Amino acid sequence: MWCYVTEDRAVADEVLSSVVAPMLGRDADELRGQLLMGPVDECLEKLEAYRQAGVQRVFIWPVKDPLKQLGVFMRRVVN
Repeated sequence: MWCYVTEDRAVADEVLSSVVAPMLGRDADELRGQLLMGPVDECLEKLEAYRQAGVQRVFIWPVKDPLKQLGVFMRRVVN
């Protein structure tokens, strides 16, 4: 799952609309509700919804700044 964890909604929306949506050929508004892009709380809610739907494993793919984003994901989302 593509991800970009940031508390700045404008930055998350920019990454989603300028990088991910064009790459996938999909609408950014549709993807916003599915991908881990945005504030920690929203990412946790999405992961919980996927867990409740039966998902047991999620592979993440940071869209930008991969090492920094992996660190943020581990510190803020996983813990």
